[in-house]
Amino acid sequence: MKYSYKYLLMAAVAAVPASAFAQPVSGENADDSNVIIVTARKVSENLQEVPASVAVVGSGTIDNLALDSVADISKVTAGLTFDDSFGRDSNRPVIRGQANILGDSGVAVFIDGIYFSGSVGDYAVDNIERIEVVKGPQSALYGRNTYSGAINIISKTQADRLTGSISADISEHSRFDINANIRGPVTDSITAFASGRYYEYGGEYTNLYDGNKVGKQKSYSFSGGFAYDGGGPLTAQLRTYYNKTDDGQPALFATSVADNNCLFDNGSFYGGAGRYFCGTIKPGQVNTDYTRQFANNGADVGLERETFNASLRMDYEINDQVTLTSLTGYNRVTSRTETDGDYLPTSFQPATFATFPAGPGGIGIVNGPPTDFSFATARKTEDFSQEIRLAYDGERFDLLVGGYYFDQSDDSRDIRTLPADANARAQANSDARVAQLCSPARGCFFSFLTDPAAAGTVIVPRNSNNLDIQNWAIFGSASVELFENFTLSVEGRYSEETIEQSAISRNLGDPLPAPVVSKAKFKKFTPRVLVDYKLSPDNLLYASFAQGQKPGGFNDVLAILANQPTFNEEEVDAYEIGIKNQFLDGALTANLALFHNEISGYQLTQTVFLPPNRVSSIVNAGDARVNGLELELVARPSRNLTFTANYSLADSKFKNGVDENQGVLDDVADDGLVNCSTGDQFPDADCQSLFGSIKGKRIPRAPVHQVFADVDYRTDIGDSGWKIFAGGNVTLISSSFAQVHNLAKTGGSVVTDVRLGFENENFQIQGYVKNLFDEDAVAQILRYADADASFQRSFVAGLRPGRRFGVVLTAKY
Repeated sequence: MKYSYKYLLMAAVAAVPASAFAQPVSGENADDSNVIIVTARKVSENLQEVPASVAVVGSGTIDNLALDSVADISKVTAGLTFDDSFGRDSNRPVIRGQANILGDSGVAVFIDGIYFSGSVGDYAVDNIERIEVVKGPQSALYGRNTYSGAINIISKTQADRLTGSISADISEHSRFDINANIRGPVTDSITAFASGRYYEYGGEYTNLYDGNKVGKQKSYSFSGGFAYDGGGPLTAQLRTYYNKTDDGQPALFATSVADNNCLFDNGSFYGGAGRYFCGTIKPGQVNTDYTRQFANNGADVGLERETFNASLRMDYEINDQVTLTSLTGYNRVTSRTETDGDYLPTSFQPATFATFPAGPGGIGIVNGPPTDFSFATARKTEDFSQEIRLAYDGERFDLLVGGYYFDQSDDSRDIRTLPADANARAQANSDARVAQLCSPARGCFFSFLTDPAAAGTVIVPRNSNNLDIQNWAIFGSASVELFENFTLSVEGRYSEETIEQSAISRNLGDPLPAPVVSKAKFKKFTPRVLVDYKLSPDNLLYASFAQGQKPGGFNDVLAILANQPTFNEEEVDAYEIGIKNQFLDGALTANLALFHNEISGYQLTQTVFLPPNRVSSIVNAGDARVNGLELELVARPSRNLTFTANYSLADSKFKNGVDENQGVLDDVADDGLVNCSTGDQFPDADCQSLFGSIKGKRIPRAPVHQVFADVDYRTDIGDSGWKIFAGGNVTLISSSFAQVHNLAKTGGSVVTDVRLGFENENFQIQGYVKNLFDEDAVAQILRYADADASFQRSFVAGLRPGRRFGVVLTAKY
């Protein structure tokens, strides 16, 4: 969608990610509703006194704005994008423009300070007390995979009296979200808490192939535990969480190779057709025959996942200044994924790799075995973590030291079962391809890369991959008030991570080969230095330098066979300055952060050819930099009215680097042929286009601009004890590119939500409209290859949920 008023919005708004509605703390600051306590640096601090960019989304925001998922919550957080349009298992949060295509995100998720390896795409937000989004490298204190930031979810666990609630969110497209929780004291020293959620969504979009809905989702979860506080030096909290997810084929569509409108290739294979699409990918029609690609008529297609998480936190107050803390975590995630991976209504098609003249008036065809890009994988991830730290809280000096251990196994294997008629359909499709390309008048020579029998044999992979990760670290921080109102803080972490992979590549029916075993160790010291100066009790100026690291690792077995076995660490040097302010006795909060990140060894997707497939692997593409700012604002002109807004800028570009596919595109752009006219990457072999420079290209999946603005009004209805409230917000996200070529893009989006309701001490009725003006710009794009069109370039994108009317009914005591 075009939005000519973009810059007007940017000039008019600033950013406070949910601080407007975050819940006030209890205790000595209970009378100050502007005080928000966070644990972003592993100690309790006033949000406005933390010398770092931290966004807080409190339970009040979640309720008031009718936010129903972590992806929904991310839109009120400056500098964070969290898209789940490709499914609730494929979300990878992006902070400050440091995005990736494959592999781990540079953002790790923690629940109550303990690492969580499951997906939070289906996490029950009703169980969240607050979310702390700590931006910039957090490797010094949080460790692995936090090199661009960390998300810490704080659970609802504490209550000094029996409290509970139940809510039902009911909306269009057969969507039901039922939540219930209860908390309260069991004895004078033990508090119990429990919650549950049931969620179901019937799907919004219709599959053109069979007329059925796609994008269906279903899940349920339970959480519970105990908190101990006997008034002595020991406090403890035990928490467990279980979730089961059962989602169908996602609402994804594929573009046609006929849509490719640039970089025309005059070679015999393309015949003058475009190699790529330039411009905005528009929403398309879901059209997939997934029911024909698996046994049981596709009844098992989609995502089935079970997640179990347990954590134990213990704090022992040695004296008034020294506290010993232990954090123990366990995660187990088992999943089964089956999906149509080409998102088209054609399956088991032969792949034509080349055509060539064959005798007078004849044509030769080189085909590979049938393929359809369908995926079926079973996976089990299990990990254990243990952290122990000792904290000293002095008058002018604070100290924290700790140790950390992490052990994870991640095992996956192919499990696809073909329908009974798969080979017969493959043979029929091969015969049809021959008839299409050959005519009796011209004559035809038809060959296969393997043997003619391959035309009617669908290859069923049985690859497996077993990954073991061990990480240990020591870390610490020290803060000293050098002189009045001026504090220096130094943090550091030394870590060693060992990764061992055992991979097997084979097809169904092949003998079991010896595994390909790889092992690597990564060592790193990551520091952070912060200085802050209190200009006044309500104004803080700060600056920081930090280093972060995302570990290297191994690609899957197909990439290993294609000579792309490993990738190295990705590292960042981050510089930030900021100012945090409260004015008018807290009625106005205004925060500003400016940052510059220098990134080396950026991990991105590289596509290599391993007949009959093109294989995606992770490589270190080059070096990049990100310049940006985050502006935060919340204003309360009266007790009834609150304005909240945020704006973030993340200008991310590559400083240097090369990409194989960019080289092919450069070669075609030169003279309309792939003939190494721009250079040959491997002169001693057949022509391989010289890898192309990506200097100056933007990082994919990284929008430059994000804007959020919300207004909330609440007032009493006489002396009835009831209030009426109304509000609305606008979220603007600028366009982002699918890949480093910076050709295909999502287009910008503007989404408007509105709400109206009534509430008293025990009940709330809220009506809402999500996406009021039915914005349809796609949120995420994957560069793809059409297996039914001889692996020519295509794109896959997720459909954005359209306008949706709903109501939330809540009862609490």
